[in-house]
Amino acid sequence: MTLNITRKLSTLLDISSLIPTIFLRASPGSIPNTLFPSSPSHPTEGILESLLLSNGRTLTYRTYGPPNGTPLFYLHGSPSSSLEAAALIPHLSSRNVRIIAPNRPGFGQSSQQPNRTLTDHAQDVLAIADSLNIQKFRVIGLSGGGPYSLACAHAIPPERLAGVGVIAGVAPWKLNPTKGMDWHGWMRFHLVRYLSWTFNIAYLRRSFDDKLKSWNVDERREFWRKDVDNTAIDLGEKDKLVAQNKEVVEEIVDCTMEAFESGCEGPMQDSVMLVADWDFKLEDIEFEGVKLYFGTEDRSTPVYGAREMQKVIKGAKLVEYEGDGHFSILTNRGGEILDDFVINE
Repeated sequence: MTLNITRKLSTLLDISSLIPTIFLRASPGSIPNTLFPSSPSHPTEGILESLLLSNGRTLTYRTYGPPNGTPLFYLHGSPSSSLEAAALIPHLSSRNVRIIAPNRPGFGQSSQQPNRTLTDHAQDVLAIADSLNIQKFRVIGLSGGGPYSLACAHAIPPERLAGVGVIAGVAPWKLNPTKGMDWHGWMRFHLVRYLSWTFNIAYLRRSFDDKLKSWNVDERREFWRKDVDNTAIDLGEKDKLVAQNKEVVEEIVDCTMEAFESGCEGPMQDSVMLVADWDFKLEDIEFEGVKLYFGTEDRSTPVYGAREMQKVIKGAKLVEYEGDGHFSILTNRGGEILDDFVINE
């Protein structure tokens, strides 16, 4: 471990420094690989939509690609946002794929949802699909979005699903997801798992929110750039190369900035949920044909967890990309994943 824990805890001067560097990257961040024209830096890209649910909550989501293309719900990492799905834009038109990318509760401008579960988000996905008159669709989740994709496989009627996929996703705790993980990530996961009670301390949430609000946009962006640097330190060579690309870093920062647009409550809640015991069992998933896409050199969500999930999920298929990691898998394999998941099914 090239950085010791003391350095990790010294990002900010007060106790709220524990939150961004230790907890919020516990479910590894999103990995975009191309320009995001609709991000804060590029405001012309994509279509941002909102949906008012019957319970009064608002869901926001973005759509990408041909309006009449094959519908694919893309579930973002954590902490991240619907901006993340723009990584796949170069591959959409030629494959006639339309992406619908929701912001989870508390992310971006989506309303908070106290005490939510993984399978609750499956109902959000269904609500968006119904509002768009989409009867059958595919769902794929990246990193921290992976468990939500599997929750869809469990909670959405199989006749509504054309496919369920996971890209470099977090495995449930009982399958030992930290085996093969870099030390930095291992420590983050265990801190979130066993110190999750700290997220219930309102003072910490307010302290971190106040800290972010006290900074101007440039200061917040610089804070998240440093967080990306810290995340990438112990990763593999291909991931380090991706993280050294300034455009990619700015895209990751864009996603994170939007994730915290409504404060830290949503991302903090997400981090705890992903390392806590899930509200469904993988062996109870009735949808057959779940596809898992992992890089063999992923040190954030190691392929070991994917291999264990394949053993448990009925009919699951695992595609391993030799030498790729957590950051590089979309950069190098985004088109291949769409071909396998959407086109060749």
